[in-house]
Amino acid sequence: MTSLLAEPPAVLGNQRPAHYSYPPFASSAGDEAIELARMVGLDLDPWQESVLAFGLGEREDKTWSAFEVGVIVPRQNGKGGILEARELAGLFLFGEELIIHSAHEFATSLEHFERLLGRIEGTPDFSRRVLRVRNSHGQEGIDLKNGQRIRFRTRTKGGVRGFSAPCLILDEAMDLPASALAAMLPILLTKWGKAQVWYTGSAVDQD
Repeated sequence: MTSLLAEPPAVLGNQRPAHYSYPPFASSAGDEAIELARMVGLDLDPWQESVLAFGLGEREDKTWSAFEVGVIVPRQNGKGGILEARELAGLFLFGEELIIHSAHEFATSLEHFERLLGRIEGTPDFSRRVLRVRNSHGQEGIDLKNGQRIRFRTRTKGGVRGFSAPCLILDEAMDLPASALAAMLPILLTKWGKAQVWYTGSAVDQD
């Protein structure tokens, strides 16, 4: 299993984060998620693989060891790749019936949607499992033939009301009002034990 404690391969840059913490786990679905990412041409750096290995740790009963997973990195430094890999695994490995991807800015959410869609459409094993692609403004998403789906939203108090989802992705989490978080977290409650919320963002500035 990928480990921050293992000696990373010869790549540029420090592959160990300055600070990290994770709950103990019996096994991890991270390696499967990493391998699936490679199938769509998403080759992750060792530090990104470690985030998935630790973030997708499982207890003996196969529930997630971490309900919340947080990643803070500078802008344009790879957090999007981690989220792509996590979402692909949710759709094509974990059987998660609904994934909600939320960002503060609509443009950020739309860009991620287009990247993920490109990876799926470029991989025949995945593209033939797609039922429809939703491109309507504010309703972007991908539906699979087995009923699984992913939706892309900006953060509003009512943006995810009425949904029940086992996976909530909160990108640009450095700009996450408490009111928006309070409105979104209840969608996970019916999936307790097999639900996760992922926060990714960059370090905040003085404002």
